[in-house]
Amino acid sequence: MLSSCLVDCLQKMKNKFTPKFAGLIFILLAFLCGGTPDARAGNWAEVDSIEYVSGYLARLLINENPFPGENGYKSVEDSKIGMVQILWVLHSRIHHIPHGYRQEHIANIKSDNIIDVITAQGQCDGFSRDQKGNAVVVRRVEERLGYLLAIANKGSKPGKFSELINYGQGLASAYVEGGINQADRFAGLEIIQKIMVTGRAYSWMTDKDYYNPGGNFVSIPDSLDGSIGGNRFFTLKRATSTTQARNPNIDPPRRTKQIGN
Repeated sequence: MLSSCLVDCLQKMKNKFTPKFAGLIFILLAFLCGGTPDARAGNWAEVDSIEYVSGYLARLLINENPFPGENGYKSVEDSKIGMVQILWVLHSRIHHIPHGYRQEHIANIKSDNIIDVITAQGQCDGFSRDQKGNAVVVRRVEERLGYLLAIANKGSKPGKFSELINYGQGLASAYVEGGINQADRFAGLEIIQKIMVTGRAYSWMTDKDYYNPGGNFVSIPDSLDGSIGGNRFFTLKRATSTTQARNPNIDPPRRTKQIGN
């Protein structure tokens, strides 16, 4: 409540009201309310709680793509595309199982739940379920997220960090609510180095030559934009009766070193 002294002052000024007086009054009121004229409310970037599907998924998309200053970073746009394509990998492991394959071959689990696909054994390093069945992450994932958020919410205006964090959270939230609006750039793949492939990507790994998921996975080369966001993406050999006879069980994709760790 305004003090009686302030009320008296305002009453004396009402007959001499000018833009200058208006500015002074605004500053005084802002000060009394505990703020400043240029104070902003909230943060430039936020991520949903880990208990929500949108929050857990956002953590994966953010964790698996590089930010400015980290290994593998090229541009904001490249990291955004990387988030989209990782989301498509997860989605394809549920909804686009190629002819001749079973979901267990590709995702190491049978489920239509995206959290199950993320936390399946040996899939996304640092993402799993605890003994109670709760989806959890290792400490380094939360520590990096906290570091990125601290940078994103620093300063007088949003920057690249907040743009990337909000993009990842936006993708996750939109997916939970209805799906993916962005196109899958690997959906139309048919042949890679004379190998007939299924199209779409079904695995990703840190983009180093010595990382490979094995089995029937085929590396998507640079000529087909297979390296995005510091990761290499992999499609699958098109299944034939001969292929199935030689490979009744496809080696599940393995995740290794995380970007920025």
